[in-house]
Amino acid sequence: MSPELAPFSTTPRRGLHSDRFPKPVASYSQGFQVGQMVFITGQLPVDPSSGNKVGDGDITLEARQTLRNFVAVLEAAGCSSRDVVSAVIYLTDINTLDTVDAVWQEFFTDPLNYPSRAVVEVSALVLGIQLEISGIAVKDQP
Repeated sequence: MSPELAPFSTTPRRGLHSDRFPKPVASYSQGFQVGQMVFITGQLPVDPSSGNKVGDGDITLEARQTLRNFVAVLEAAGCSSRDVVSAVIYLTDINTLDTVDAVWQEFFTDPLNYPSRAVVEVSALVLGIQLEISGIAVKDQP
C-alpha cells in the first residue's frame, strides 16, 4: 500500500442506520461515516414510516421531506445541517429551483455557512420523484 493511502485506510468507517430515515430502495447505505467525514446518499421524498413517496407532485412537499430525511442521516452521525460542506441537488425540472431553494433555507439558515452546492437537471429519478439530494458533512472533533 502506498504511504499516501495508509492513513485513510486505517480510518474507522461505519454505515449509518436509523428508523428515522427510509430504508434503501437498493443495495446501499443511507449514509456512511469515515472518520470525521459523513457521506449522505441521495435522499428522496419518502416517508420513513410508510416507505411511500411524499408530495404527489408538489415540489415544496417533496423538498421538505427530502431534507428531513437528509437531516435524519446527519443526526445519525451526530451532525447537523451546519456540518454540511457540500451538496448536490438533482431536479427533473430546473425551473423548480427557486421553490426548492426556499425550502433549503428552512434547513440551512446561516447564509455565511451555506454548504457548497451543485444543482443538476436530470431526465428522470426513481419512483417518479422530482428531486434527490446528496451531500458531505464534516463532523466536529468530539
